[in-house]
Amino acid sequence: YDEYITDVDADLGLFLEALERGGVLDDTYVIVTSDHGQLFERGEHGHNTALLYDGVLRIPLLISAPGQSQRADVRTPTSNIDLLPSLAALVGRSPDPASEGMLLPSLGGVEDSNRSLFSLVAKNNSAFAPIKHASVSMIQGSKKFIYYLGYGAYDGKFELYDLADDPDEMKDLAAAD
Repeated sequence: YDEYITDVDADLGLFLEALERGGVLDDTYVIVTSDHGQLFERGEHGHNTALLYDGVLRIPLLISAPGQSQRADVRTPTSNIDLLPSLAALVGRSPDPASEGMLLPSLGGVEDSNRSLFSLVAKNNSAFAPIKHASVSMIQGSKKFIYYLGYGAYDGKFELYDLADDPDEMKDLAAAD
């Protein structure tokens, strides 16, 4: 795993150096993100899991703006659905009205720490039939709710975590709360 990260880091460095040499970075946004994280806990190794713990859900989002000279960390929870309206705004377009995303806080959006953020894993389903196997999570504020559908012993199971008190998601509060 470390080798893959090192390779990607080196290749990204070469790519950015080539853009800089060509003068392209003077008027270009560079955005780096991912579609999923990596889970190393709970007997899982990888991203091909039905579990929706933070190791899988938290992904990098790096944005470098033209002329940017300082790092600016944004800690407000966001979602990949925020990329479309944010990119549209960057190129002077209005986002599609059907888009559910919001402008990213670093690109003119308003921080909303109490916003509900949803994630879904439903890989093992036909595109032409109802969803029978899925994991769904919702994060709102410091609370995180997870529901499993159709996963054997996990079928119908709910999990609830308070991420402020339990960032490692080890104390399931579903039975008590």
